[in-house]
Amino acid sequence: MRTKLSKMLAATGLVTLDPEDHAQDDTPPEAYSEPEPEREPEPAPAPAPAAAPQPMLAPEQSVVAEQKDFAELYREANVPVVAYTAEKLLKLMAGLESMPMEVRKQAVRAMDEADDTWTVDDSVLDAQRKVKALAIAKQKIAQQVASALQNADREIAAIQAEEQDKSTQVRKQIAELTALLDRGVARAAQQMADVRAAARTNQEAGDRESARLDAEMNRLGQIVITFSGGSPIQK
Repeated sequence: MRTKLSKMLAATGLVTLDPEDHAQDDTPPEAYSEPEPEREPEPAPAPAPAAAPQPMLAPEQSVVAEQKDFAELYREANVPVVAYTAEKLLKLMAGLESMPMEVRKQAVRAMDEADDTWTVDDSVLDAQRKVKALAIAKQKIAQQVASALQNADREIAAIQAEEQDKSTQVRKQIAELTALLDRGVARAAQQMADVRAAARTNQEAGDRESARLDAEMNRLGQIVITFSGGSPIQK
């Protein structure tokens, strides 16, 4: 006896039924192989409004976490759990990759009709929800990258400002020390000049006083020479 699933697979050409089973089946295979009516193309979605600029995140929130598990991303986005996930449907389609796409679609639809626990539409909706969750995750990554760049610019500007302030303070101190050094050098030069001037003044005073004394000695010596005939300087 053929099952409903085997009948549908036979209709798509995936399996060959036993002739006896075929004789027992009164349902023409064409009933299972009728192609689904083509859906009318959906109108193009209206362009989305321009997204508002994302707020800048703090530095600790701007670090991008790599290799984050998809299941965790879906949980964070509150994607509902379905019986037959989009990943399972992808795996099923991969197992039928040797067949033309239209035959694969018919086979999947046949399995869907034979199993009431899941539908292709559920898998499609699951894929749509997960694609949306991944798009949101990408937006967050872009926000983190942009915030990290802005935070880096702000930190670099702060470092430059601090360095500029320190350089200004150091240059000011250097200028003050240079002025102090110049004043010290000038004061020392003046002091040395004063000492030299004092020594020169004293020398000149000594020369003048020596000359005065010589003059007085000569004047008094004339008396000695005149009256004693000896040297005016007493030994």
